[in-house]
Amino acid sequence: MQGRPHKIKRCSRICRFCTILVLLGLCLPRMGAAGAPSLKADSVKAAFVLNFARYTQWPDHSFSSPTAPIELMVIGGDATHQAFAAINGKVIGSRKLRLRFMKTAEVADSCHMMFISRDVDRSMLSGALAAAANRPILTVGDIPNFIRDGGIINIFNKNNRFHFEIQPEAARRQGLKLSSRLLKLAIIVGD
Repeated sequence: MQGRPHKIKRCSRICRFCTILVLLGLCLPRMGAAGAPSLKADSVKAAFVLNFARYTQWPDHSFSSPTAPIELMVIGGDATHQAFAAINGKVIGSRKLRLRFMKTAEVADSCHMMFISRDVDRSMLSGALAAAANRPILTVGDIPNFIRDGGIINIFNKNNRFHFEIQPEAARRQGLKLSSRLLKLAIIVGD
């Protein structure tokens, strides 16, 4: 019986990993020729972001306590905010995900993650990335050249499928540790 709890934990980890595989590529909705409604696409992106949080480790000093929430700042329009509202309060380890919705960039005080939507203008994007620079903030976007502009993870659509690319060195510079499981599923972008 001594090995049984270990097997249960291992099975639990395998189930979680399978869930991320399903969400991140195997069963993502295909978009028709006319494209999926914005809310549906944004809901898929919200699921990606939730799983990115599950496979990211922040420095201990980023949180005020072991159960302090992971703060996610979402910058974008109404459709983005509506889709992301579904992941507000989800549990990640011992923490809950708490969202703040913004229509403009502002100082990233006490923020751990930032999602910047494609519907923001260039100056707002630059301001948001500047606010996150040199801080342990996981920046995620769905904007062409997002990584080149200083973001860490970019979600994009190719051949009617959602994919994501990661700049691991940018994450390391911000003090973030990304799981090797997440990196295996990503397109890796170098410096």
